Amino acid sequence: MQRRTFLIGSTVLIAATGLGLSAGKSLHTYDLTALLQQLLSFRGKDIKHSGAWSASVVFQHCAQSIAGSLDGYPQQKSPLFQQSVGKLALSTFQAAGAMRHSLAEPIPGMAALDPQQPTPQALELLISQLQRFLQSPEEALQPHFAYGKLSKIDYQAAHWLHISQHLSELTTA
Repeated sequence: MQRRTFLIGSTVLIAATGLGLSAGKSLHTYDLTALLQQLLSFRGKDIKHSGAWSASVVFQHCAQSIAGSLDGYPQQKSPLFQQSVGKLALSTFQAAGAMRHSLAEPIPGMAALDPQQPTPQALELLISQLQRFLQSPEEALQPHFAYGKLSKIDYQAAHWLHISQHLSELTTA
């Protein structure tokens, strides 16, 4: 009987938490067009980095993430992970309006990032992938490797949160 009570209570708590987090999604705007304008403003500027990755590698990584949403990610977490931990993580990030993840962890299965690629070239790659995403219909979206199937609105939030966290380590001179 105690086990059943625990399971029911846990299920109610998880459901209530999920509902609360879903409600928090609408508290933040994830404007990819404004983010694109910010990236465009980096053109021709000297970009400094404070993290483990150079600005070029950061831009390549963010471009890979967007490309994965359109072309597919080479490696997927299990469906169980995506539907539990993945969905909860994204909902938590959306409710908080910020993402917290390792800023030096490549996307599983993606091509190696090229530390020799010039920063302006990597920036243009990110800009072009973001423009491609903005012009793509929802039907073109592929499942996220950690979050699973996402709507375009949820993908916009995921990309905005992801890129914004990485940009927090970059400054222009």
